[in-house]
Amino acid sequence: MLKRLITLFFFVNALMASAQYADAQFVVREDVHVAPGTTDEFEANSKSRTTRMAAGNVEFGRLAAVSESGGRYRYLTLLDDEFSSVAEWREQIASMPAPPVPGSAAGLIESIDRSVWQALPDLSHTPDPLRITNTEIGFVREILLYPKFGSAPQVAELLGQIKQLYERHNIAGRRIVRQLVIGPDSPTFSIVFLARNPEDLYAESARDQATMGADLQSLVNRVGRLCRDVQFENYRSRQDLGYQPSN
Repeated sequence: MLKRLITLFFFVNALMASAQYADAQFVVREDVHVAPGTTDEFEANSKSRTTRMAAGNVEFGRLAAVSESGGRYRYLTLLDDEFSSVAEWREQIASMPAPPVPGSAAGLIESIDRSVWQALPDLSHTPDPLRITNTEIGFVREILLYPKFGSAPQVAELLGQIKQLYERHNIAGRRIVRQLVIGPDSPTFSIVFLARNPEDLYAESARDQATMGADLQSLVNRVGRLCRDVQFENYRSRQDLGYQPSN
């Protein structure tokens, strides 16, 4: 587990998908599990929903990605720096136009896992300028850290030290850290890395590894010993399924 963790920590490319993403203090995550054989119908339904969001003047943007293995879509709704924006988002979604065919998603979706996450800018690394532009981002990698009982503060402290290491070595990639605030398995930390594609991610990671080497490995090993589990997820960015408000 520790070997995989150190490898993924090195996968730091120029991060985030938009300036709005960087400003979003709270994020609603929706992991949509799609029924086998319904991908085309689901994506058409998703685009129809986006049209209805625009018609309803929904003020919060949404990023979209699909799991590398297919079958699971991830939507991230970008909220404000106040937790009350969660309720505001729900009200706006409830008020947008109804679908032309009620229940049109029935049979397409097996389940939806929803959670709310809060940005931790003190633990994140944001270089200036970013290495790749927003429109170039096509690949998403996430590390999920599940601290052992009572060890979340120590994990946060080590993540802060990793941020300092990135800054000391002027690492070009951005590293976004969030913490679960509503959802199962709390406390959980999310560390997100973005790149043009998997090859771009590996190439940048090799450069970072050569730069930080044993210093980073020592910190990552300590993080791993404090966690009861570590999970890794890869997604392909789907900007065509996202939503950007006009305001």
